[in-house]
Amino acid sequence: MELNKVLYMYAGIVALLLCSAVNFIQSPSDVFGPVALLEPTPSAARDFGAVVSEAPIAVMQPGSPAEIARLLGELSSAAGPGSRAAVAARGAGHSLHGQAQARAGIVVETRALPRLVEVVRRGDGDGGGDAYADVGGGALWVEVLEECLRAGLAPRSWTDYLYLTVGGTLSNGGISGQAFKHGPQISNVLQLEVVTGTGEVVTCSPTQSPELFFAVLGGLGQFGIITRARIPLQVAPPKVRWARAFYDSFETFTKDQELLVSMPELVDYVEGFMVLNQQSLHSSSVAFPAPVNFSPDFGSDDGSSKVVYYCIEFAVHDFQQQDSTAADHVVDLVSGKLSYLRPHAYSVEVAYWDFLNRVRMEEESLRSRGLWDVPHPWLNLFVPRHGVARFKDLLMDTVTQGDFEGLVLVYPLLTDRWDGNTSAVVPASPDGVMYVFSVLRSTDPARCGRACVEGILEQHRRVADEACRRLGAKQYLARQPSRAHWREHFGAAAWDRFVARKARFDPMHVLGPGQGIFSWTDSASPV
Repeated sequence: MELNKVLYMYAGIVALLLCSAVNFIQSPSDVFGPVALLEPTPSAARDFGAVVSEAPIAVMQPGSPAEIARLLGELSSAAGPGSRAAVAARGAGHSLHGQAQARAGIVVETRALPRLVEVVRRGDGDGGGDAYADVGGGALWVEVLEECLRAGLAPRSWTDYLYLTVGGTLSNGGISGQAFKHGPQISNVLQLEVVTGTGEVVTCSPTQSPELFFAVLGGLGQFGIITRARIPLQVAPPKVRWARAFYDSFETFTKDQELLVSMPELVDYVEGFMVLNQQSLHSSSVAFPAPVNFSPDFGSDDGSSKVVYYCIEFAVHDFQQQDSTAADHVVDLVSGKLSYLRPHAYSVEVAYWDFLNRVRMEEESLRSRGLWDVPHPWLNLFVPRHGVARFKDLLMDTVTQGDFEGLVLVYPLLTDRWDGNTSAVVPASPDGVMYVFSVLRSTDPARCGRACVEGILEQHRRVADEACRRLGAKQYLARQPSRAHWREHFGAAAWDRFVARKARFDPMHVLGPGQGIFSWTDSASPV
């Protein structure tokens, strides 16, 4: 868009907000308080992926859901696309491909919302009774954890990295090693408060406005902005027994992972990763507080060989304040059923907080090496079980082991833990098992410039297209390149439902421009 057109649109929006009957700039005594659009900030055009930068025309830092509602209400009722601006909700800015950006639109920074975490406990017992937490959509999961632990409680399902907002992960899925047991974070929500694209503030649940509730969960920000969530809680263990075991066979590695997820009564967390080089082994061990005496031979120094190792990690909750023999016994029992490389299995006792916050140590390590605020051309896929070996080979054809900086996570999830009513998409898997493949790559600008990053992204696009077309895989956290790709991603029935939900909750297509799913020309005519 030309600069004068951007400035003209910006002036028009500001005039609309200043002169409308709603009167956005009001006195402090007004019940909703003053609302103002601010000049764009550099962060509003930047995210963790650092491969897309699209500047908005304004930023909003709302003090309440009502302020967001008034903004969206005004924009959705404007006369036409020329007098409207798209709106993107931005939490911690951890998206990868500009999903939380709004080119020539408005970014709503949800971290400005009240981030109160209120823990309510109405029962007792090992499961936490009827305990839940009411949390602001802009709260970080680490803030939720801190407050819940004060009451001896915690949510059941997590992400690996806790410095993400509640609204952000619930708009996508939210996965970690607990998801095989409890499902993703979007399967662990009791109630939401949502501001729809038409400016309505709605409290919804599986029984109250259920269509909106399920639409928003995994809905990629297309139907509303999550301003509050009610999360069920369980009793938090004071400690965790964290174990790792190494493999030189992918088949044995995945077989043992599937054995572990078949034992939810014993095991509380299961993940795994590929050990591509010494750097990936070191990086993955930063937070593991025990010596790992594993020195594999990766082959030639130039990284041309394809000698790859694998690591399973699992955890067992330890509820004993003093004696940990029960957890130790479970780890020994479970380990005895696995076929890892003898003697390369290790376990350590860690505080529950330290275990859940383990990626923070990896972040600090990357920051110290200048590899945190760099481009991250990541690739995340859900691959049905029948295609995992073929996908691993396909992926390895694009990876040069010697200079790979980062992790490749590989671990199984169970599809029946995902509620089909939500907007999230998972692959069809007849045996109910799918695998997460997360290529979490950091690129050193001194060695990998813009052209290099673009080359990696193109490789990932080819790998993803091949996996989706031939193996039935589904991308996660991706921005598809075209409307046709989005239709293929959802499949016919889910796409029709997604479009119908958009027409109902955001008919003017005000929300979520950064996903690239809908355009202004597709929006309904104003009534």
